[in-house]
Amino acid sequence: MFYFSLELICIPIVIMGVSFLSYLIQTTPSTIINLNHRYQKTGSIGALLLGIILLIKPEPNYLLYSAVVGFLIFHYCCGFTVRSIYISSLTVVPSPWNKQKVQVHLATLSQPLDKEVYQDLFLLLDELQAAGITTVVLTSPLFTKQKRVRSTLFFQYKLKQKGIELESKPIPFYTKPWSCCLLAFQKYLLRTPSLQSLPLTRWHQYTLRLPSRSNSRLSE
Repeated sequence: MFYFSLELICIPIVIMGVSFLSYLIQTTPSTIINLNHRYQKTGSIGALLLGIILLIKPEPNYLLYSAVVGFLIFHYCCGFTVRSIYISSLTVVPSPWNKQKVQVHLATLSQPLDKEVYQDLFLLLDELQAAGITTVVLTSPLFTKQKRVRSTLFFQYKLKQKGIELESKPIPFYTKPWSCCLLAFQKYLLRTPSLQSLPLTRWHQYTLRLPSRSNSRLSE
């Protein structure tokens, strides 16, 4: 009876402790200079979930364990973003397979692709280059307007000044199912004004090849 009562007291305390630790790790800002924060955040969620499962259901349940592992793999690959310490309009998604490659997205789906965003992008590129990033991928339907790709002459000119190579290509919308669903929700259900004229089936991708820091120093 004593051990049963002690177990009832300890289980909530342990769960609360692990939950608080996971909360601290998850709410700690992830910046470009700390790209390895992905491991800490995924690990904290895994420890919390497995701890709760083992405490509540100690007998082996391989189906449940497999579901947790699958969720952790998804979180590791798709659930980690970092922010710049200088700007807030853009977020960075590091590649889980290539430490020198990132994707850049708008911080909010309803944000228009205006001049301020491009200015923030150039600041972000400098920050990414300083962190050793060499490949930046931009993918969005916002790059198209009335079934045509928006003009990027000034964008290309500014990139050329920085020694950045630009690759451009259209991509099928079905390669971005999650992003399409989020944009469709914003456009058709929330009726976001900035997305009403946006074609969700026409996506375009820009790949920016940043010079390495050693090459930049040599060119200077």
